[in-house]
Amino acid sequence: MYSLHYVAGIDFGTTNSAVSVSDGGEPHMIQIGHSSTTIPSALFFDESTRCVFMGHDAYNKYREPFSEGRFMRSLKRILGTPIMSTSTQIYGKNTKFEDIIAYFIQHLKEKLDTSVNQSVTDVVIGRPVHFRDNDSSGDDAAQNQLEHIAHKVGFKNVAFQYEPIAAAFAHERKLTSEHLALVVDIGGGTSDFTVIRLGANLMNKPDRTDDILANTGVRIGGNDFDHAFAIDKFMPEYGLGSMYRSGDKILPVPNAPYIDLATWSAVNRVYTASVWNLMRGVQIGAQEPDKISRMMDILQNNLGHTNLDYIEMAKIQLSSQDVIKQRFEFLSDCPEFTTHVSEFINAIKNNVEKIVLAMNACLSQASIRNTDIDLIILTGGSTQIPYVYNIFKSMFPRAVISDSNKMDSVGLGLAYDAMHRFAEPQHTK
Repeated sequence: MYSLHYVAGIDFGTTNSAVSVSDGGEPHMIQIGHSSTTIPSALFFDESTRCVFMGHDAYNKYREPFSEGRFMRSLKRILGTPIMSTSTQIYGKNTKFEDIIAYFIQHLKEKLDTSVNQSVTDVVIGRPVHFRDNDSSGDDAAQNQLEHIAHKVGFKNVAFQYEPIAAAFAHERKLTSEHLALVVDIGGGTSDFTVIRLGANLMNKPDRTDDILANTGVRIGGNDFDHAFAIDKFMPEYGLGSMYRSGDKILPVPNAPYIDLATWSAVNRVYTASVWNLMRGVQIGAQEPDKISRMMDILQNNLGHTNLDYIEMAKIQLSSQDVIKQRFEFLSDCPEFTTHVSEFINAIKNNVEKIVLAMNACLSQASIRNTDIDLIILTGGSTQIPYVYNIFKSMFPRAVISDSNKMDSVGLGLAYDAMHRFAEPQHTK
């Protein structure tokens, strides 16, 4: 009896995830959402049913009125950090973060196996050039942790590929001539760059080492834009930067709870008795009590992720509008905030400068100039921000810019890579 030999690619992203598969023929993305090939990298542990919801279902369940449970997002960012060796409370029990990430990877594998009606054991998983900046041991630990999780959920042969290289492999299938390309991959958690030679005459080479001229990356992405935007624009509306009286002293409101509240991967840290007691003391002596009341509203009702949803939506709307107005209806006083695109640009400017430095380092590592690049491949949601897009467009005046298929390119490229790594005859006993 013969069966098809399938190989897969998994793009486990900070913000979104996708899965691709091939039986030796042209790879394709599988539908892992209700009507989508991508899902948010999010989980919701429902307290009442003890069910775990993934992706869009996790968001929908979290947003239901009176829902109780733990919503978690951006868990990729904790790989390689000390947090991975700790636990958190799920259903009243200590649960390892490794097991929480495994729930999500297991969900992706189940969708994959169902799509081809068999268990797929060979996979290439995308990874950033650096999980951790200037931390080689943490970087190695992150990949080892993710590999262990992949084996744990049922994959047998696990390999890794840099995400920008995967995006390049996917784009290469459309080319008819040879190009010197720069891949710009700005995702939720990292920004990664690859200088690579691409072409129809190159794509079937078994070893592409000589074509890959440089890789660099920095641990800055869309989540960091959200964080900076939240700190600059919205956290002051909740009391950050204000003062309070403690005894006979006038003190600044503590920063730490606001920093966590503005960070997707750290929001759950504000839902503790110690943070509540700290902010309750601030509220008693607050010089701007209305603002602190909003913070207490968020803490009391576990509204941290909802708050970041609204801030992320502001970021998205400012990609097509110069000025927006938002009513934060989840807060008791329903405040309305007006935001100009210049406020968003000013908030993210420092992060974007660091991203450009990492890109320039890639060109330097490859010993080439901006004018040598004739193709720019943009992937990752944050490349759609006009301010970011226009910077790269202006830096490479001779290059053709390709920004199609931003969400699937990494996933497809990983399956192409898997075909080369795990090549077998199409039919096996």
